[in-house]
Amino acid sequence: MSLSADDFAGFFQEVHGFTPFPWQDRLARRLAHGDVWPDLLDLPTGSGKTAAIDIAVFHLALEAAREAPRHAPVRIAFIVDRRLVVDDAFASASKLVHALREPAGPVSSRVAEQLKRLSGEGPPLVARRLRGGIPREDDWARTPAQPTVLCSTVDQVGSRLLFRGYGVSDSMKPVHAGLIGSDCLLLLDEVHLAEPFRQTLRWIQTYNGERWRETEIMTPWRVALLSATPAEGRRDMFDGTEPVPFGLDDDDWTHPVLARRLNASKPARLVAPATPKGKRPDEAGTGDEIEAEDEDIARRAAIVVKEARAAFDHFQRADSGVPPAICVVLNRVARARAVFEHVRKEFGREIESGVAAEPILMIGPARPLDRDDLVERIEPIRTVAWKDDDVRVLHQAVLVIATQCIEAGVDLDFDALVTEAAPIDALRQRFGRLNRAGRTITPYAAVVGMKSDFSARYDDPVYGIAIKPAWDYLTGQPDGTVDGVATADFGISAFMRRMTRTPIPSQAVSEKDDAPVLLPAHLDLLSQTSPIPTADPDIALYLHGTTRQPDSITVVWRADLNPLEAQDEDTRKLLMLVPPRQREAIQLPIWAVRRWLVAGTKPMGALADVAVSEPVDDDRVELDGGGRRVFRWKGDDERSTWVDPSDIRPGDTIIVPSRYGGSDKFGWDPQSKEPVTDRARSASQPFVGRRFAVRVAPGLLGSSVSNDTLADALARAVSPNWKDVRAVLFELDLPDDVRADLDALQNAGKGGRAIVAYRDLYGRDDQGRPRGVVFHAPFGIRAAPQGDEDGQTNSSEDDTAGSLAGFSLPLREHNGDVAEKAALFGTAMGLPASRVNDLMAAGRFHDCGKADPRFQAWLHFGDPLGPAPDHLLAKSGRRLPRQARAMSGLPDRWRHEALSVRRARAEHALADADDPELILWLIGTHHGYGRPLFPHGDPTETAPDVGPQSLAFDWQGLDWPMLFERLKSRYGVWELARMEAVLRLADHRASEDRAVEESK
Repeated sequence: MSLSADDFAGFFQEVHGFTPFPWQDRLARRLAHGDVWPDLLDLPTGSGKTAAIDIAVFHLALEAAREAPRHAPVRIAFIVDRRLVVDDAFASASKLVHALREPAGPVSSRVAEQLKRLSGEGPPLVARRLRGGIPREDDWARTPAQPTVLCSTVDQVGSRLLFRGYGVSDSMKPVHAGLIGSDCLLLLDEVHLAEPFRQTLRWIQTYNGERWRETEIMTPWRVALLSATPAEGRRDMFDGTEPVPFGLDDDDWTHPVLARRLNASKPARLVAPATPKGKRPDEAGTGDEIEAEDEDIARRAAIVVKEARAAFDHFQRADSGVPPAICVVLNRVARARAVFEHVRKEFGREIESGVAAEPILMIGPARPLDRDDLVERIEPIRTVAWKDDDVRVLHQAVLVIATQCIEAGVDLDFDALVTEAAPIDALRQRFGRLNRAGRTITPYAAVVGMKSDFSARYDDPVYGIAIKPAWDYLTGQPDGTVDGVATADFGISAFMRRMTRTPIPSQAVSEKDDAPVLLPAHLDLLSQTSPIPTADPDIALYLHGTTRQPDSITVVWRADLNPLEAQDEDTRKLLMLVPPRQREAIQLPIWAVRRWLVAGTKPMGALADVAVSEPVDDDRVELDGGGRRVFRWKGDDERSTWVDPSDIRPGDTIIVPSRYGGSDKFGWDPQSKEPVTDRARSASQPFVGRRFAVRVAPGLLGSSVSNDTLADALARAVSPNWKDVRAVLFELDLPDDVRADLDALQNAGKGGRAIVAYRDLYGRDDQGRPRGVVFHAPFGIRAAPQGDEDGQTNSSEDDTAGSLAGFSLPLREHNGDVAEKAALFGTAMGLPASRVNDLMAAGRFHDCGKADPRFQAWLHFGDPLGPAPDHLLAKSGRRLPRQARAMSGLPDRWRHEALSVRRARAEHALADADDPELILWLIGTHHGYGRPLFPHGDPTETAPDVGPQSLAFDWQGLDWPMLFERLKSRYGVWELARMEAVLRLADHRASEDRAVEESK
């Protein structure tokens, strides 16, 4: 049974348990009737903007079965420049995924069936968080036709869109760019927070349009902007045009639930205590910066906590019997931590007696796993927890101290809010968390500003000069007074009336930087990924503007790493076995990490949950050398190595020894010296069905087993057999989780024969004993549960790992597998038959270069005679010694795809192709090289029969770089990258399917 626009309300009801708001149903109907996504969704906070994801998924299901080209993109990227919101939006998307995997009713069942037309063997929908680029963790980019929701930040989506994905390997950069730059809907939430990226997206829309490609556009790609406060400081948001925004209408304003939210009154006291005599932090300049900053933080904390106590007492006097939920919002991470400690002391008696729960600190720079541990504690104060009811029940008072991470998209509803003074747009976002459901309570609120904030000379590192104009706007025309203190009503309706009466001055909103113009020459450079050009545009400028430093480094803590003992190659192998995961990572500004590694516990006062410029007033931190070393992770690449802080670059993923400290259960804490908990085991849990590793090493066993005891046991295990090593270890007092993981190895694929024990990766102690061991099951654990996130692929972009797969596979079969998979992908994507045929041809020829006798000799254990013609291999099932490649005669920089291009060029099948140039290009780039240069050399080649690495290469008058320019003009840079992604992902999945068969 087909779907129609009338089904959206039923779909929403089955997924969420309540009916959609009028605007949500209205937008779904507009899209169903052929309209495109509005340029701007102008929706107040609390009106359910995140439901745009549900609407986009329903729209895709409507069009999945249509023969005409789809207008609904298969991928939906929900983007917001806040870390915490990524997690909250992901929770909503995950709920939708679950509802489609296990439909609760007939409509969601039909939606799932329609989406399965696209996903094929995959689930109806997948949801992924992109919080930090980590090499080799790209499980969202598994097929080009899988309906997918991505929840991420400007950094992660923007860098991928511009072919420079933070943390993404160079070889995979075009795949990510092609999937996000084509057949994708970008929902940029709270656009006022991301003005530079908004400007860059306008240029990308231009270059992705009809005037910049010769072929007809068949692929949907759309940008929709969402904002709760679009009128504030719009600053030519639409380049001189003023679109008609999609927003609320009379049905929404009279809706029983929405009306309560929109009309709820939220009066806030405007508190400005006098500053004690002494030096203000903005006046420091004689070497007293740290002391002045500490004094300022202490004064602010005392005043803010006083207001938090007043809020608590306010609800105690109300005698309602319901403990309050109180939120305190600070402008910087250091201030939030200081207030957190003050709140612990101030409410110590209530906490001890059980009247109040332990306070919760919410900051953006926190590991997702650590934040997940807090989810249960804040669940009772989510708006959706009581839906339309007016009363909720809290058994203890909830105290949350937060930074700007709580401003946008977080569905929490507090009874009281105390916040530092901030620009008007930031304050309105924060007050969107106060009485969000419009309950019949008298909320308590206060905006606290220090006199130093209002100095004409004060330039705040986070908000510039906007705080004083914002304060003047609020106090100049107060909405009332309480005990002689002026108040401002931040209720949605009340503040809209204020803005109508007195428009907000442009100086009173957060300063918005501009991005440089993205010129065609810049795009040409960015589209080159092999190699990255020396004159490479700084994409941070296009994401955050010219004056703000982006959050562009990913930090992971591991307890089993020691820079004094580990070698680069051993550390790289160890991380290949137990790869870093996003769930154990924190994304941080590069300047903050560098300074921490050099200066240790030195305070980072300017760090906030918005991008800020690097502090320049501290000349006592030398960043040019010294400091604690970290491991820069680039995957299986020689660039993965131990580096000094000065060697860290934007977009890097670094692995930090846990003993350095720097984080606690709430997140980033540069003043903490306590060893950071290693979360690698928990982070890898959703992946164990595909690959499995157990580490038994110093730093991971707590106090139960000393380093000497472990080393002695490993030295006694003379046999290399993993079972013998395991038996010796079981004599020790191992932690329960380690013992359970060792037991689980009994269920490894192929009856345990695939288990390998690595005892040399941790080096040896001064007595020559192994320090630790890693047990690895490359085919995973039998019957292990699969998480919502698929595991890491077994395919690789290099000849060695990709061809030595641990199982034998004939070349003809592999080429046929890839051709078949490419055809399935292309058909599901809705590509025309001619393009599907070209993709199949590229699949049939993509590995024909592996027929080279030298390559085959290598795969056959270095046999110089090579195989018989009917035994040509694509992958070898044998473990080859290092000398096997040298024995085969293969040159060091030889690439099989370069020879594949030479051979395919001579094939008669290209004469019948719709676009033989595209076929050659896809063959040549199917491992990410050749964009536009090849790291290939073969002294046996002679002109004119040379590969694409040579300037003498000729295809109808075009050399390889010229062919690149010709195809970009024909298809556009992102559509060409998407076609590459189709073949490459077909290659990955075909290899993976064979590996799964072999493991059974």
